[in-house]
Amino acid sequence: MNNKYFTLLMVLLSSLLCGQEVRNFGDLEIHENAQLGFYSAVENDGSLFASSGLVGFYGTTSYSFSGSFIPNIYDLEIANEEGVFLELPISVSNHMNFIYGNIATDRDQEYNFLELGNRATYQGESNFSKINGFAQSTVNESYIFPVGDAFYFRPLALKTSADNTVFKCAYFFENPLAQYSDNRNSGSDILAISQNEFWKLRGSSPVSVSLIWDNRSSLLALSSITQNITVIGYHKIQKEWVDLGASEITGTIYEGWVTSEDFIPDEYEVLTFGSVERTAPLANKRYNYILTPNDDGLNDFLYIPELENYRQNKLMVFDRNGLKVFEVENYTNEFTGMSGINIPSLNRDAGLPQGIYYYLVHLNNEELNMQGFLYLQRE
Repeated sequence: MNNKYFTLLMVLLSSLLCGQEVRNFGDLEIHENAQLGFYSAVENDGSLFASSGLVGFYGTTSYSFSGSFIPNIYDLEIANEEGVFLELPISVSNHMNFIYGNIATDRDQEYNFLELGNRATYQGESNFSKINGFAQSTVNESYIFPVGDAFYFRPLALKTSADNTVFKCAYFFENPLAQYSDNRNSGSDILAISQNEFWKLRGSSPVSVSLIWDNRSSLLALSSITQNITVIGYHKIQKEWVDLGASEITGTIYEGWVTSEDFIPDEYEVLTFGSVERTAPLANKRYNYILTPNDDGLNDFLYIPELENYRQNKLMVFDRNGLKVFEVENYTNEFTGMSGINIPSLNRDAGLPQGIYYYLVHLNNEELNMQGFLYLQRE
């Protein structure tokens, strides 16, 4: 019997034994339309490669994925409410489906992560399913990392002018001042620093980032004025907090996002929210959007200028819990804050509630992707 088929048979048989570890020593390749599900701990000490097919992390108890060989998976999904812990990196080349449960890594060890390839998409990310630890991707132009902690989805969005740069990101619901000093750059005029949360971002090319906040962020402790919120970073060499600026701020002090000016992530240990006294108005870079459907002729519908350059596109809009609320092929400014999908708990006539949403656009039959935030404001 061919070694790779024998190994696949052994993996499938082993996974049926509750609580038994699955071990791969051979040359395992997943072929077109094949589906391989794991229900217990996996030790991968052989090649695990897929140019097509689906791998799933299933079951009702938490388990780990370890070994000495990094698996390369085409499609991956997780449906395990207790989650799966990665003790080695896993690379996904095509699509990641978050159903329920977290994929977790050790936040103290940055070399373990879930990698989403530069053409890989994902869906279903929410408070109930996300990357609880480090995510990595090769980014062109823009990207949203589907990261959070054990309980909450806390994404970070970035935009870069560089091509094919590897970025890595994780979220921490911890006080950054417990690990890093309260030294502040004398030229930055930082008034206050968040003591609730921070993100780690790694990458060697200049980026601007967008950080979202909600009630748990407690930004009222920093300022009562939304326009005073800024992104700050703890500089690795200077050992002090630096104001990374705010090119755009959208929302209220209870829910919204702020977009930084350009900086190089590798120069900073962590990123978080700060406050400064700001008087000058902010320019909007039009990467993220605000929607105010009140028929005043301004921002009444979602307008993404780049879509005019592509004949084929597909737009999807998701709420903060990962629920898809709108979807259309070849978008031509139809989204006005009303759901285009039947959702039992939603009154379609009343429109979607105010708050933060995420959009994802597939371009030219999914050869390219765009994604970002939008804020739906209702008066």
